[in-house]
Amino acid sequence: GEFPKELEACGVPVNQRGARTNEALEVLTKLWTEKDVTFDGKFTKLNGVSIEPGPLQKPRPPIWVAGRKEPAMKRTAKYADGWLPYMYTPQQLHESIEAINKFGKEFGRDMSTFTPGVFVFASVNADGDKARQMCSEKLSRQYNQDFSKLIGKYALAGTPEECQKRLKEYVDAGAKMVVLPSACY
Repeated sequence: GEFPKELEACGVPVNQRGARTNEALEVLTKLWTEKDVTFDGKFTKLNGVSIEPGPLQKPRPPIWVAGRKEPAMKRTAKYADGWLPYMYTPQQLHESIEAINKFGKEFGRDMSTFTPGVFVFASVNADGDKARQMCSEKLSRQYNQDFSKLIGKYALAGTPEECQKRLKEYVDAGAKMVVLPSACY
């Protein structure tokens, strides 16, 4: 998460979350693709560990990373098969995809199978104002802040035609996978 109290409850300093995630992705990849894994990291120590049964997907299950900052984009370029940010505009998505591809090349990685995506809360109604209101109420409650001015920026809310137009903006920005959870009751 992004909230210091959540990490504090787990005994993890906020400034270690990225390094811990990077190491965990490295460990998971090894455990999914190798037998008798030995790993001597900053946070993880393994000596001859194997996972049985191993994953059915070969060489391993796909790894999806989220985030909105450059370290998450670098993590994605190094370890992930897909990128799935949320609370993102189409412009942010486009810029992120470009950055991830650039970082991937710097890591010497073939990014041709990389799948960019986006997670966008959606609320569709014949009455566009009602859809935006339902979306605002749910997200304001869920995130404990006023979302009324953020709906147009970060959500897909309105009439079917408005939502279709907004969805096309994400696809045009490069999204190959779109997750649309309901932002209404």
